[in-house]
Amino acid sequence: MKEGVVSSSPAIWDRVVCGIDGTRASFEAARAVSRLMPPSASLTLCAVVDLASGRSDESTEQQLTSDAQAALRQAQQEIDGRHDAELLLREGAPSRMLLDAVATERATLVAVGSHGRGRAAGFAFGSVASTMLHQTSCSVLISHSAEREREPKPEGGVVVIGFDGSGGARRALAVARELSARLAMQLHAVVALGGALVAPELLWVQEDLGDDVTVSEDPRPPVSALAEASRSADLVIVGSRHLPGVLSALSSVSERTAHRVACPVLVVR
Repeated sequence: MKEGVVSSSPAIWDRVVCGIDGTRASFEAARAVSRLMPPSASLTLCAVVDLASGRSDESTEQQLTSDAQAALRQAQQEIDGRHDAELLLREGAPSRMLLDAVATERATLVAVGSHGRGRAAGFAFGSVASTMLHQTSCSVLISHSAEREREPKPEGGVVVIGFDGSGGARRALAVARELSARLAMQLHAVVALGGALVAPELLWVQEDLGDDVTVSEDPRPPVSALAEASRSADLVIVGSRHLPGVLSALSSVSERTAHRVACPVLVVR
């Protein structure tokens, strides 16, 4: 077996925590993970009341709590009965409380919406998304407010994998294959030829991907190539080059891709 190949089924779907802040992006994150995770997995929807936010349009603790509870109920409705989610309401600093929830639930995947200020809980989960990328040891799914209307797909769709031959890319491919087997999703790998993080053995990379994956070569750097490919995709998957638990910055490709694509993106650890 070649070094870095994942031989067993990825276990990132077992226990999922999803941050809810009352924005479209956070509801899209809940919808995305509820479609991707198997029925046997557990899902926790977590909202945080930040009383120290100091926003002028938030008057009382009771109102903040009521709004956060309403956001959790709406998120539960958004997943449309696909999972019996646990609703978790916490009070404190958003990033810290969500990190605590991930640790408490022993989550293998955390999902958040990016770019948007939470009306209900009074905080921006856009910055929390970056914190999850930097400080969690589990995989991270990030959703944005939909730029284009698309019908929810219980099965099918297209998964784009950023592939450069690295161990992180191999883990991303293994996760994509699990989704393909379970949800009949089509797999398409993008090999970006621009930038410094390209595997030079392109013919070997194509052979390693297998017949079940279509491949396109893009002359641009990885972030630009994946952003373009995401316009016709339902999910983008990239691998993190860092070991789990490392608190330093992720590779710029993973993080910048997570904030630029036009569909949910999964950063696999």
